[in-house]
Amino acid sequence: MFEVQQAAAGEWAVVAGGGRALLVVEPDAGRLRTLLPAVRAGFAETLDALVAGGLSRTPSFALLDASTDAVLLAVRGTASAVVTESGRERTVRATGVSSWVETQLTDAEAVSIGDGTSEGALPLVEGVVRATGLGWAAAERPEDVAATVAAPPKRERDTGPVYAVVEEPAQPDLQTRVPEATLGGVSAESESASEDADESATPETAGYDHLFGATMVRSVEEAAVRPEDEEAAPARIDLPGFITDSFPPAAGRLEGDHDGLTVMSGDLPRRSPAAEAAETPEPVPAREEFAVLLSDGRREPLSVPIVVGRAPSVTAVPSLHGARPVTLTSAEDDISRSHVAVVVEGDSVVVTDLHSRNGTLVVLPGASPQKLRSGEPTTVVIGTVIDLGSGATLTVEAAG
Repeated sequence: MFEVQQAAAGEWAVVAGGGRALLVVEPDAGRLRTLLPAVRAGFAETLDALVAGGLSRTPSFALLDASTDAVLLAVRGTASAVVTESGRERTVRATGVSSWVETQLTDAEAVSIGDGTSEGALPLVEGVVRATGLGWAAAERPEDVAATVAAPPKRERDTGPVYAVVEEPAQPDLQTRVPEATLGGVSAESESASEDADESATPETAGYDHLFGATMVRSVEEAAVRPEDEEAAPARIDLPGFITDSFPPAAGRLEGDHDGLTVMSGDLPRRSPAAEAAETPEPVPAREEFAVLLSDGRREPLSVPIVVGRAPSVTAVPSLHGARPVTLTSAEDDISRSHVAVVVEGDSVVVTDLHSRNGTLVVLPGASPQKLRSGEPTTVVIGTVIDLGSGATLTVEAAG
């Protein structure tokens, strides 16, 4: 949420939406309505909408994007911003810059744009209003607001005593008749018949079926399992012949001094110096560094990826971490704002046309010019000329 200083009339207006706010000099109400969808869409989309009529017709503005952890700020023309970081204030202006100043605020506590005084300020989440300034504070982020919402009270646990319910044993049914033979036990005749049956049974029973249903009571000493001869030596492992024959015993070794399983260092065949030299790895060549020579005489190293154009923005290529913008203009001013990206991948230089308006040509040494496909990375070599149009070129060179 932002705080704006409203004005009844004037050229300055605030367009807010999607966690972003734009303070711009725009007297036309219809133009302000068209800027609202761009502000909702994103930071780069808002910059594209502002420069749609050309850089010379771009009005003074200050754009603040507080939708992410890293706050983005862009200032152009007469607009200015006061940034508070770690209790200290600094002013961001675009004095002497033909395009605009773009910076990233990682530790910003508050930002005041234009007449961003807190007196008489009104809150604004989304919309378009006439205003002379706006302010933003880090404590007003959505996640901080959510942290102030009271959590529902937790339900207290029941810590009272727990009682076990013991069921009464069921009473026998008095109407059920139990046979006397069951209650009295087995008669003597039945025991005698059972003994006769056991003597007539076959003494050897195959398998363990005769043990099921019977309980065997044995002492711990009897149940212990031991080898037949505890003093017997462990069994010798018979190795295949192709292993035992590969390492013949060393000359002069006493019989019984080798167990036949351990390979001694003296048993290994000696390696020739030529074999050791052949396996020595060759030194890895040092990584070659590159640079580009711009048509205006500047030389830019490719230690980090660069984005080249008339008003480049590193947010146009979010996949290039740590990219650096490089401004390059031409007489006809027909170079796109973010025209090409140049990055070193391994030992090669890769050029990508960033969907520029007039396209990009590359001229490899000894080859005819070819046009790059938009958004498709292309590998080039040292000596390649990257033509952006109207005489604006980049030449790939070796850094040194």
